[in-house]
Amino acid sequence: MARDLVAELQRLHRAAGRPSYRRISTEIRRRNHMPDTVSHETVSAILRGDGLTRWSKVECVVRYLATMAVHRPDEDEEVRRFHALWLAAFDRVAPVAAAPATPAAPPAPAPHPAEPPAAAPPRAGIAPVGPAPLRNTGFTGRDDLLGMVRTGLVGEPWRPLILYGLGGVGKTQLAVEYSHRYADEYDLVWWIAAEDRSQATASLAALGERREWPLSLDMAQTVTTVLSRLERGGVRWLVVFDNAGAPEDLASLVPSVGGHVIVTTRDAAWLVEGRPVEVEVFARHESIELLRARGRDIGFDEADRLAEHLGDLPLALEQVAAMQSVTRTPAREYLRELEERAVRLLAAVRPGDYQATVATAFAVAAERVRAESLAAGQLLELLSCLGSEPISLALLRRAGGQVAPPLGRLLDRPDLLDEAVWLLRRYGLIKVLDGGQALHVHRLVQAIVRDTLPAPARDGAFDNARRLLTTANPGNPSEPLTWDMHAQIGPHLRPARVLEAADSAARQLVVDHAMYLNEIGDYDGSRRLSHDAWTAWRQQANPDGVRVFICLRRLVAALQALGRYAEAGTLVDEAWSGLQTHPDYGPDHPTTLEIADTQAVLHRVFGRYGEALRLDLDRVERYRRIRGDDHRDTILARNNLGASLRAVGDFRAAYDIDAALAESRGQDLGPDDQRTLLSVSNLARDLYGLGDYARALELQQSSWHAYRVRLGDRHPLVLNALRTIVLCLRKSGRVGAALEEARRLYLVSQGHVGPDHELSLAAMMTYANTLCAAGEVSRAWNVAMDAMDRYRRQFGEKNPLTLAAAANQAIILRAMGERRRARQVGERSFYILRRALGEDHPYTIAAAIGVGNDLALAHEDDIARRVLTQALRDARRVRGQHHPETLICAVNLGLLQPAEDPPAGLLAASIDQLRHVLGPEHPLVVAAVEGRPGECDIEPPPV
Repeated sequence: MARDLVAELQRLHRAAGRPSYRRISTEIRRRNHMPDTVSHETVSAILRGDGLTRWSKVECVVRYLATMAVHRPDEDEEVRRFHALWLAAFDRVAPVAAAPATPAAPPAPAPHPAEPPAAAPPRAGIAPVGPAPLRNTGFTGRDDLLGMVRTGLVGEPWRPLILYGLGGVGKTQLAVEYSHRYADEYDLVWWIAAEDRSQATASLAALGERREWPLSLDMAQTVTTVLSRLERGGVRWLVVFDNAGAPEDLASLVPSVGGHVIVTTRDAAWLVEGRPVEVEVFARHESIELLRARGRDIGFDEADRLAEHLGDLPLALEQVAAMQSVTRTPAREYLRELEERAVRLLAAVRPGDYQATVATAFAVAAERVRAESLAAGQLLELLSCLGSEPISLALLRRAGGQVAPPLGRLLDRPDLLDEAVWLLRRYGLIKVLDGGQALHVHRLVQAIVRDTLPAPARDGAFDNARRLLTTANPGNPSEPLTWDMHAQIGPHLRPARVLEAADSAARQLVVDHAMYLNEIGDYDGSRRLSHDAWTAWRQQANPDGVRVFICLRRLVAALQALGRYAEAGTLVDEAWSGLQTHPDYGPDHPTTLEIADTQAVLHRVFGRYGEALRLDLDRVERYRRIRGDDHRDTILARNNLGASLRAVGDFRAAYDIDAALAESRGQDLGPDDQRTLLSVSNLARDLYGLGDYARALELQQSSWHAYRVRLGDRHPLVLNALRTIVLCLRKSGRVGAALEEARRLYLVSQGHVGPDHELSLAAMMTYANTLCAAGEVSRAWNVAMDAMDRYRRQFGEKNPLTLAAAANQAIILRAMGERRRARQVGERSFYILRRALGEDHPYTIAAAIGVGNDLALAHEDDIARRVLTQALRDARRVRGQHHPETLICAVNLGLLQPAEDPPAGLLAASIDQLRHVLGPEHPLVVAAVEGRPGECDIEPPPV
């Protein structure tokens, strides 16, 4: 947490008389107006500066301490002051996509609603709740270590417990035994395979789903919710991060307070991240006890010598004992084989090498398997070139026809596969999981098997592993039915060196998996995979291959989803320039046209609406010529053309396209198909732009239930549809209903895709506009200031989205009586909008109406009349005679006409027309009758 924020929090804590953390937590829970609950552990973390806790919790602490402080500061002022400090801290750790401007520190946003406390969970009982290993019934010794684990977890101050040691030393088994032995001490136990960040992220998200906590499309937002719920306290929990990779990749996924965390790892960098307990090899008496208990007819001296050769490594001891017992090899003979061979294990990770004696044990087992069955040996070699996660038999069987015999025949025959699995089990080289439906090879065994292979055999094993994965690729990652297989494939892509392969099937597998990660909301995982693949492929042969550009599109899609628009724009500009003149592509090539679609989206994001429209018009024409009017690509291009037409303000042309698409898709795909629902939502947005608020509301609400059932409440398309409903409710005069939904939209989008995403910023400004319409101008100002600051940083000062937000801010300032500031903000946004978009754009017209209101308030009536007269001409030409905003402009101009002038009849006629369009009780009609000018805020459509 930033130093300034922590220092000020501690100063306020002293001024409040240093109340205990428990007292602060208890008092916050008692006060119903608080936006959140805060456990005493989280209070402690906030005041110590351990990480950046989410704002709603910091706000609770600030509000309580402010009421207790001896100098009696204004509570809301303190909240605004601390929110500015919190934002500064947040922005130092959050990625920024565009060049930052110099923003004014915004006041605090409207309070978040208090989340209800989680229901009391069921007790964990004997078995852990999460995807944890079963208890090892042959667990031996380790009583001292188990005591150290327990002492470390309950000790103060709170820190994660780090079980550290080399592979195979028994860290995982120790954590498993602890989770079972102390199960009654916890309400919740959750096990996380933490070798890969994407897997750990998915496991935390699965915990949120299991506990029925709020889920988000963006998995990172779901994880934030899960961590917050864990840190809240009230539930006794244990979370185990097993086989954790580098701490810089995983530390942000580890809860900071609230329960117990165990991390098992071989990486010494974790030692400074928590309270370390080094897991050493067995004491010799423990090794002897295990060998004699699990092996067959092993004497004390023989067990002692075996333990010496195996370095007392628990994994090696257990598997050697299992193999000796099954094969009935005399211990003396087995000892001789160990003494005759020596294989050093590859130094895989810190702190150093695996011991050679361990390598020798598994190399002997692998050679014996090959001697009995070459096919089983090849199966082991294939499995050793995959990740350390279990692999299902269903996945293995998919590759039979693509792998050369004898392994190919084995994979094609379930009976032969079962025999091979049994042979590998006899020698202790694999474990069978999930009732015999999945296989697991320990990473230590994998490393030894790979190391002992000659180079040609090792290359063949990796080739077989890649063939297995490419054959198993179900494709179509946008279809949820394929997600289970994609999830099984994912952990094995990098270990099998799929990213290094140049063949088309391997590359297609990578781009499909990147799209799958994007579909399930793991945007950062999709970004990392796409980036690494794209970087690698550009260094290989055929750097301009079709799938290289498809991979680039996946990377850009992930960057857009993460709000990193500037990076996405740079990549697309480079690709677009190259494709246009490339001899193998050119402007009509499908790959070029797909990149053009991405380019048009980014043009809209960056406010280049005219360029986006020209590009989309060109794409539609080319697709019609190449594919025909009814081809899927042409239909998609027309859909995207509608987005560009809305961006330039041509809602009538967009309506014609979307009406045709909604009708044809409804007939061809059905009314509840996702594509049909998207066209209906676009059509509702067109009607809103045309000023037909009642029809737009009716249309969007009619498809609302089906949209939510199809995609869920938090999908971006569903949230955009909800925003349309909010806008139509407010513009129809139902401000109260609009306010309730606007607040929900604001909170859900912030928690779902993050506060700097374009969807969240649009929802934030919609909420501010709705608050202003409801008369809550102070809260509207707080939210609008936050939105403006983020728009500037994310999109730049002169982006139309930023300028539209500024025009809305001017409306709020006028409502607050801040006339001078309103005029400064409003005039600046108007002039820049006019230069950027032209005087015919709806944004420019709306901003001009605001400037006219500023001039009228300053009693500069002549200038105000000239501005509004021009705005009225433009509005009638662009928006139509009877558009509500045209009529508002006419009313405002009529209010400035002297009663004796002939144009004075404009006011009465305009009020009558506005009453006919909106209804006599509409707030704008009532205001016009009372002689008050109307406002025209700007609500940009999704870009």
